[in-house]
Amino acid sequence: MSENISHTVQLLGQSIIQNIDQITANARHHIEISVKEQNLPAIVPVHFIETFIKILGESIEAGEISYPTEELPKVNEKDVIPGYLDTMLMSVSAIKQSLLSYIGEKQHTLSLTASDVLTVTKLTDPLVDHYIHFYTESYLKQKTLLIQSENYQDDASSVPIIKLSSRVAICPIIGEIDERRADLILERTVMESSAKKIRTLILDLSGVATLDTMMTQHLFKIVDSLEVMGVDIIVTGVSSEVAIGVVSLGLDLQSLTIKQNLEGALKSLGMIEG
Repeated sequence: MSENISHTVQLLGQSIIQNIDQITANARHHIEISVKEQNLPAIVPVHFIETFIKILGESIEAGEISYPTEELPKVNEKDVIPGYLDTMLMSVSAIKQSLLSYIGEKQHTLSLTASDVLTVTKLTDPLVDHYIHFYTESYLKQKTLLIQSENYQDDASSVPIIKLSSRVAICPIIGEIDERRADLILERTVMESSAKKIRTLILDLSGVATLDTMMTQHLFKIVDSLEVMGVDIIVTGVSSEVAIGVVSLGLDLQSLTIKQNLEGALKSLGMIEG
């Protein structure tokens, strides 16, 4: 146990573990309502909810954050269905809210101080962010692998457009962007954005090792063309090496909306809590 944690916080952690059934039932209720209201797939197992609450309770009791990802259900090929990621992100948020409600109920019983509540927040928020990141990254990895395994006979497979919600999608770009590929990316993103009513497109460049002058100009062309259509663009995955290289070329990226990673982009869109 951390030396800085109060005995009251430790008791709260123990209470959470002892009352997992109550908190789980509350979380399930909110998840079921949201699934019906948003017409999402009901794919959240009770085991996931119980395990997540247990992990949160144990971290609060110990006063130390633990990340036992192996205890949570993994994202498999069968999970790559419309709405899967929406349901998982919504479920993590519902579990957090149920936990906060329980803590609110116990605040007077256990005489929790403002300092105690702050300690609990510092222990739970990083865990919630960690699992949101875990599921988004795992889902996108499986989705990309599935697209690659389908072995399309056209160029569409090299520019996958993956919907994250009804109005938000991501386009992971891997490799160099030459003129032909830039035209293909532009064609695909314009076509898919229009067909799928996408309003925000995340261009993920984590698979791009370098950006030279020509590649950056192509990137600006793609962004400008989509913004004319009313599609907001967020660029993610720009490594420090790539950013330094772009600056050294005298190019300015300040006109672009750039987030460090997918998690940051989703937070800015309000899809996950920040």
